[in-house]
Amino acid sequence: MASFNLTLKPAQTELVALPGSTIIQTYDVTNNSSESLTLSSQVLPWVPRGNDGSVDYLQALPNPHLAFSLTNTDLLLGQTFTLAPGQKRQLVLKIKSDSTVPLTDVYYTFFINQTPGFSTSSTSQSAASGRIGSHLLISYSSSDTPHSQFFLSHVSVSPRFKDILFPQLNISATAENDSPYFAKIQGKLVVAKNGLVIQQFDLFPDNVLANSPRQIRCLSDNQPVPCSLNPPFWPGAYTATLTLDPSLNAPSATVSFFIFPYTLTLILGFVLTLIWYFSRPQKHISSTP
Repeated sequence: MASFNLTLKPAQTELVALPGSTIIQTYDVTNNSSESLTLSSQVLPWVPRGNDGSVDYLQALPNPHLAFSLTNTDLLLGQTFTLAPGQKRQLVLKIKSDSTVPLTDVYYTFFINQTPGFSTSSTSQSAASGRIGSHLLISYSSSDTPHSQFFLSHVSVSPRFKDILFPQLNISATAENDSPYFAKIQGKLVVAKNGLVIQQFDLFPDNVLANSPRQIRCLSDNQPVPCSLNPPFWPGAYTATLTLDPSLNAPSATVSFFIFPYTLTLILGFVLTLIWYFSRPQKHISSTP
């Protein structure tokens, strides 16, 4: 069976465009497999789903103000073409909008599909089917810098009962985008005790799509990680403050939490109980002969 092993670059494109403009986007498709593959191109709309970056193609409708085509002279959008092993081909997508396109975001994916059927190799083995896609995030706006309006919600620290030794503390929050344009999360999470900064995190720059929520993640070694604190902790009152970049027009959010010495209290109580038990006066019972 012919394997599905393609590379499509870029993986995602983010653009701001004027109504009535034409966008030209170039893609490089590479066949990394050991056999020739029969492929075709496709553009599909999607809408955001949930707060984790998932997308939904089933609920999305095509935008009637947009027209998609390829500018390649020998290839139409949706037409099949063949790539030999190791071969790379450039596809040029044209996106034409009319002057009445609404001033808001549109979300599409440019797909390269492997056509089911037979491979072009001499063995005539059945070919696998699959597809690889590149997201298109387009903001139609009269400004080069569309206005964003964020707010923070569901800011919390868990678990509910917090001990100095265990477990790990998780700080969670949701960035809500209350505008018709996507923007990236930019900001910091600062954990402080009695006004002294204990730890500080940069937030991972996830996209928050138009009128959608996104769970906040922290940044570590250029990778997204949960926002968490590891023990041990000193007992006392703490604050966790989330502050977003001023361009996102979001007020900061603070949640307070307390660390209690549950474990040490239990250990100390157990030790004191043992000391009391073994050091208490012993009662001697005497008997007359």
